[in-house]
Amino acid sequence: MVESVNESSVAEPSLWEKYRTIKSTSRVETLRQRYLNTKNKVVIDIARIRTQSRKETEGELFITRRAKSFAAIVRGVPVNIYPDEFFVGWLFSEPRGTEIPFNAITWTAFGLESELDTLSTRKSDPFLIDEEDKKILREEIYPYWRKHYHPAIVPPEARKMGVEYAYESLKVCHYVVNYPKVLKKGFLGIKRDAEERLERINLIDAEDIQKVPFLEGVILALDAAAEIGERFASKARSLAEEEQDDQRKDELLKIAEICERVPAHPARTFYEALQSVWFTHMLLGWEIGFHGGISLGRADQYLYPFYEKDIREGRITKEEAQELIDCWCMRFSQSFGLWTKFGVISQYTPGHHLDIGGQKADGTDATNALSYMFIEAIMHTPGMVEPAIGLLVHSKTPDDILIKACQLTSVGSGNPQYVNHDVLVDNLLGRGSTIGGRPVSLEMAREFGGCVGCHEPSIHTMESGWEVNQTQHLALLMELVMTNGWSRIFGKRRGVETGDARQFKSFEEVREAFRSQVAFEMKRGAISANLGEQLLQPTPFTSALTEDCIENGICREEGGARYSLGAVSSSGTVDAGNSLAAIKKVVFDDKKITMAELCDALDNDFKRYEDIHKMCLDAPKFGNDDDYADEQVAWVSHLVATEAMKYKTTYGGTKYAYQVPMSSYVPQGLMVGALPSGRKSRAPISDGASPTIGSDINGPTAVLKSMGKINNPELSLGQTLNMKLDPVVFEKEDGIKRLADLIRVFVDQKVDHVQINVVSAKTLIAAQKEPEKFKDLVVKVAGYNARFVDLDKMVQDSIIARTEHGL
Repeated sequence: MVESVNESSVAEPSLWEKYRTIKSTSRVETLRQRYLNTKNKVVIDIARIRTQSRKETEGELFITRRAKSFAAIVRGVPVNIYPDEFFVGWLFSEPRGTEIPFNAITWTAFGLESELDTLSTRKSDPFLIDEEDKKILREEIYPYWRKHYHPAIVPPEARKMGVEYAYESLKVCHYVVNYPKVLKKGFLGIKRDAEERLERINLIDAEDIQKVPFLEGVILALDAAAEIGERFASKARSLAEEEQDDQRKDELLKIAEICERVPAHPARTFYEALQSVWFTHMLLGWEIGFHGGISLGRADQYLYPFYEKDIREGRITKEEAQELIDCWCMRFSQSFGLWTKFGVISQYTPGHHLDIGGQKADGTDATNALSYMFIEAIMHTPGMVEPAIGLLVHSKTPDDILIKACQLTSVGSGNPQYVNHDVLVDNLLGRGSTIGGRPVSLEMAREFGGCVGCHEPSIHTMESGWEVNQTQHLALLMELVMTNGWSRIFGKRRGVETGDARQFKSFEEVREAFRSQVAFEMKRGAISANLGEQLLQPTPFTSALTEDCIENGICREEGGARYSLGAVSSSGTVDAGNSLAAIKKVVFDDKKITMAELCDALDNDFKRYEDIHKMCLDAPKFGNDDDYADEQVAWVSHLVATEAMKYKTTYGGTKYAYQVPMSSYVPQGLMVGALPSGRKSRAPISDGASPTIGSDINGPTAVLKSMGKINNPELSLGQTLNMKLDPVVFEKEDGIKRLADLIRVFVDQKVDHVQINVVSAKTLIAAQKEPEKFKDLVVKVAGYNARFVDLDKMVQDSIIARTEHGL
């Protein structure tokens, strides 16, 4: 059962009402309050069923075992339908249900099994967990995976380079499957595609016959997936027989009718299409036991034909459709995952990204009625952190949709993100020459180009997806330049020896040392990632919904998708660039101090070196439209992007750099000593490509101009730009128009992404003191939305400290 805290009404800001164009219904508000007041809970259904299936299939082909475990999960996860809901099925059995990490061994490997007893009582990120479930984990699930899980082995040659472990990539995330195909064909129609491909296998061709197990696995997985609707239909009819309220009885019978149709068969109506997409999205996470980065694509485009047809034929009103969208969107806000991060089991929001607007294949604007209605849905549901709405804004974006989006920003919702579709298209076109597969056409980039995860560019329906299995901690690498590869925090060598920085005689020597640190870490990270990718788990269901996998007879984890790619996460670009600028300015151009004096100050965290600290802080900083600093940040970005593209994944995809730190910019700062930028030891690093906290003093336009000097399409998987605006801006009549003008500047400057918090430091500090009064306060962290009161205090403090800009 779902457990709730004592419900209390949360007063809505008047602005939410001011900008709504369709009245929110009482049902939506009832569900919103219920979800807000439901506690997070660990659910072990998927882990339990998967473990049992693996026990029963030992000795069979791995792809077959994976297909059978998925089928067992689909047929075994409890079927729950809750009061007042139009849609059925939850990502993990119930609202606010939370997945257990797929390989339970990852918990015990970090010595965290004991934390099960404190999950429900700890102050930060509490999760309910049943005593019986803890017993099953400890007595059945953990022991099985400890015995049968075999980590990747690091060979001696890799250990010589400092590779201490293989980054174990058990799953490939960050993708958008072919939802339009599901709506057009249904799971059974796609199953027939696999059966037809299997019939064409040449059984005397050694290469062709190797495709048989995958195709058989696809057929098995789709056959089971097609049954999910009938399971819920049966439950709905059973509940309808007992229901005393006539209206709810009719609703349950309607649910049964819809679920008997989808997702097994093509959707016919808007309601059916929404339920079919939800089922599909739900099952994607069930297959890998994880929902991070699984996104929805350009939903306003592929759902619009169903909406338009229903409106035209009088099957639904706009108000009824809005209520459906409101209820549908809230379902994505109820899953919070657990992961191990720096020795602590932490919470993450999955990144159910949904794009609206953008361009059509011919370059005209794609905005339609649903684009507005998705924004309206977020206005109707304060406190919901997902889906993360991204407005694909471009040079031809109409004023009306931009104004509507800016109104949503102004109320402090954390939505939408603004994604420059012009830059995204350039980005995807550039990938065409490096991916290693067929080129990307202009029409394809416009029509299928959107975002996944937090806001990373993607060719929807066609990509393998990618895992975050390699990181460039650029702030740390900058420290290693100054210490000849030695980490002050860890007390050991972490990088390559690039020479005694005290002896550097030119700025180019400094940059060459940094280049060497980046190249060494990139190679070391690629080795670790490649070793870990040997453990990738094949996904026959997800692969079946990814273009070309069925025709190629190969799963996406082995290169079956039309486009395969990998990722290199980077962080601290701005810290490194600002540090280079400070060294150039203070040491080599102005000659105020020597490199030896700077190194002494850094070794002592600027204690007793306050004069040098001030020089470093006063040096030019990124985010102020100052070429002196901006050129260094652009140089660092280019270096990382080009180094990343020298490497490929084990499944054939070129690696691309991106900088979307989520909340890691705070704990990553704990790993880094003092930097030449003036940043002190253990302080947070820059969040994404955002200016370092408090350094952007020339206003938001200057920030965008600095960002525009980076070759943004080259950062092929994107980078986060956070910005905070003073709410006072929107107390004036022209506040919305001024924000829209700023977004036009964002497009013109060729910046790829910006996300904006509109909340005062005063409000955030009040929320820290009385969190129970601010449970629906949502903020942008660094790529994702979160309820402010759920965040760790260090992350909260970093958001409070961001510069509040006026317009």
